Amino acid sequence: MMPIWFTFNLDIVTTYIQDQHEDCLYLNIYVPTEDDIRDTGPKPVMVYIHGGSYMEGTGNMIDGSVLASYGNVIVITLNYRVGVLGFLSTGDQAAKGNYGLLDQIQALRWISENIGFFGGDSNRITVFGSGIGASCVSLLTLSHHSEGLFHRAIIQSGSALSSWAVNYQPVKYTRLLAEKVGCNVLDTSDMVDCLRKKSSRELVEQDIQPARYHVAFGPVIDGDVIPDDPEILMEQGEFLNYDIMLGVNQGEGLRFVENVVDSEDGVSGNDFDFSVSDFVDSLYGYPEGKDTLRETIKFMY
Repeated sequence: MMPIWFTFNLDIVTTYIQDQHEDCLYLNIYVPTEDDIRDTGPKPVMVYIHGGSYMEGTGNMIDGSVLASYGNVIVITLNYRVGVLGFLSTGDQAAKGNYGLLDQIQALRWISENIGFFGGDSNRITVFGSGIGASCVSLLTLSHHSEGLFHRAIIQSGSALSSWAVNYQPVKYTRLLAEKVGCNVLDTSDMVDCLRKKSSRELVEQDIQPARYHVAFGPVIDGDVIPDDPEILMEQGEFLNYDIMLGVNQGEGLRFVENVVDSEDGVSGNDFDFSVSDFVDSLYGYPEGKDTLRETIKFMY
């Protein structure tokens, strides 16, 4: 379910959505037709996790039929809970969060157990995504809950280390939401009970703005689904059980300057300097080296 105020891709997304509901864990399964089949054995499976800032999106936006036919693979897209309904967290047992990730894990569990009925090979499951979807894929490689449910990962234009991959201040944004809907009580269990009495529409309509290049509602370090900081988990080699392909595009940063582009003359020097400084100040958490980083970015672009 998408908030009314979140309109970045609203016209595009609503084209693919017939209904919005918290009960959204549905899969689209694309299987090559008999004319496409080039062998009779079980086929590799590719599971796509959509992005959308943890606030919007649907598996319906991706037509997997072309990839299924061209690659002779089974392609699956899925929905998962997003925004408040998928990632609200109080930082304790009252609402641990990560419900959207648990949706993805449950979908992978169902796929692992049932894809054989569709001609798929449960021992050759690849999970892939871009942007926020890539962060989800990266986080899944670090979670014990998804062990054995997939074997390879394609991580495009994002990772568990991206600034927007994990919400490190979940209580702050949950309290902001609770205050807006009249549920801002000290005890988190009472607060969650109050929030549960509100309609889902009322919750998602609230305008909770995160810091620039970050998220208000997203995955959290809960000691369970995400047992520790992703950087620590990577240092421990938690992702080494998977074959991983990852990469970025040459123009990854273009979206950060799209609002200052002059259609005729491009980006002015002053606007470019401002965008670079804003980008570094928002994403680079260490005071040392910011000037060097700014100059490096300017030299590169």
